Amino acid sequence: MRRALSITVLSALAGLAQAQGANTAFDCTDFLQFGGNIDKTRTTFTQSPETLAWNWFVCLNQPAAAQSPDRAWETMKPSDQVYLANGTQPLPYAQRTPVPAAVLTQAQAMGMNVNRLFHNLNATQQVDGLILEMGGQVPHAQQGQAVRFQLLMGPDTFNYIVQQKVYNVNGQAALTSDLNFPSSAWELKAAWLWIGNNPTYQQQLANDGYYIAQTYYQQGSEYVVGYAALSGLHVINKLNPDWVWTTFENRNNSKYTVTNAIPPTPMTNSTGPTAAAQPVNTSFQASNPTLAQYELIGVQSNTTPTLLANSQLESAFQNQSSCFACHGTAAYSPTKGYFNFALKQDGGIVYPTAALPASDFVGYHKLDFVWSLKRAQWQR
Repeated sequence: MRRALSITVLSALAGLAQAQGANTAFDCTDFLQFGGNIDKTRTTFTQSPETLAWNWFVCLNQPAAAQSPDRAWETMKPSDQVYLANGTQPLPYAQRTPVPAAVLTQAQAMGMNVNRLFHNLNATQQVDGLILEMGGQVPHAQQGQAVRFQLLMGPDTFNYIVQQKVYNVNGQAALTSDLNFPSSAWELKAAWLWIGNNPTYQQQLANDGYYIAQTYYQQGSEYVVGYAALSGLHVINKLNPDWVWTTFENRNNSKYTVTNAIPPTPMTNSTGPTAAAQPVNTSFQASNPTLAQYELIGVQSNTTPTLLANSQLESAFQNQSSCFACHGTAAYSPTKGYFNFALKQDGGIVYPTAALPASDFVGYHKLDFVWSLKRAQWQR
């Protein structure tokens, strides 16, 4: 397995190609640092959030290195290599945990490229604790199986977590003030359709414009190895103090994922693409053939728009999904634990769609919108 490239090398390689804006070229060099000019980037964002979101998406999807089959975003640090089961300090950003030997053995037998990245897709639960089922045109063996998830972070997100020693719950419990990530902090959350080793199905998804990667997950004491198709991607960063929230998904997801209704119906997105995203989608899809089947659902900055969801990541609660509002509740208390953003109402639960009052967080330290910190474990 290839080790992650340093961000300096990655940025230089990314700059070899340029993402295209509506009328001007966008330089991908050092884009994770906003080209070294955050004020200029904020101005660009104000002019067209959707155009900038697409430019970021194109930069993230450039090759990780010359002739590499991996994409730039795939070299980001997976959260399972940050929040370790034993709560110890993670390896440096560019150093990945080796892929288990049993995975590589299976992969080699399947004819996979053992020098390419492998994604560990152990997560299946969405925020509400439910799964998103595959259905529709997926093979019989995949009917009812869960879409799988993965969270990754950029170098400055990782470095801040390590510096603050909040990669375990011990460090979070010892906080004496709120967290404040640097403006160059990035996080990504990916949704994947499991393929396994089915060349016909894999080709079908490739024909529908899905990006295919090498993946595995653990089932009991065994590893399941196979291919997976990228169905959705959250891309967030701290360009603004309240972060910027963008989300993309494949336009063909309704063919392969279904609701939890009886009988199931095709899964669609009720929050977008927003009116502002639609013309930008058309422009970028035309100029980026390898990404032509992905679409920007929308961009949320503070509470505008009020709702924004990815059908693959917040499928069952799209009508209550606000990136800003939910992540704004990220907080930890040594006595109360993590803040519970599932609010009781009329005998059920709802999720916040606007910022909660500061009085709700008395006794908590805010985690600066970064809910991935909840994956941390105690170091004992």
